[in-house]
Amino acid sequence: MKEDSEYELRTLQLEFFGRILAGFTHDLKNHLAIIKESNGLITDMIDMGRITDEALALKLQKITTSIQRRVVQATDMANNLNGFAHRQDTPFSTFQVNDLLAEELTFLRRFSRLREIDLKIELREGLPAIHNNPSMVQYVVFKLYTMALKRVKNRSLLEIISGEQNGGVQITFGLSGEKEDFAKLIDDETMGMIQEALDTLQGRVAELSQAGDAKQVISLIVPSLATKP
Repeated sequence: MKEDSEYELRTLQLEFFGRILAGFTHDLKNHLAIIKESNGLITDMIDMGRITDEALALKLQKITTSIQRRVVQATDMANNLNGFAHRQDTPFSTFQVNDLLAEELTFLRRFSRLREIDLKIELREGLPAIHNNPSMVQYVVFKLYTMALKRVKNRSLLEIISGEQNGGVQITFGLSGEKEDFAKLIDDETMGMIQEALDTLQGRVAELSQAGDAKQVISLIVPSLATKP
């Protein structure tokens, strides 16, 4: 009874976080739209010759170009954060795993960037939509991603590839370059953290490489569960 109550409270907490994030990103996109519009007005003034000082016009043009680029990047991040927040809305839904990965990896890139690890992402086209728990998939991806980063040294390569697997999807993490010393590619601590999530997803994690291979590969398989009639 106590465990059920704690689980329900945790679910409500996650719903709260999701709604706060969704509201924040909505407001953020409004602010970005205003900045974009104001930046466009300055650009129009330059193009129409309203600024007669050529040196100043050139300087402003460089600034507005930089602002525009940053606004596009920030808007993309806000859109992905909004989608990430709404993944909490329903425990189970039908979704495209590539959309889910694109959202999450927008925010995970910085961890590899700080380590100067080359992160290559290949989201293959034509994958089937699956019915499962999207936020739980993102949690497992996050734990496997952070574990993979611990297995390689700085300036190595991490490849994340999505693909189809028996009507479901497979996400692989390929580790190339210099490795850190480790007893197991998939450690017991990480498996302990994600096992309950894997049970919920009816998914599995496996090694696709042998010890000593130049490229070590971890696989996450997520099936498409039957929808309730």
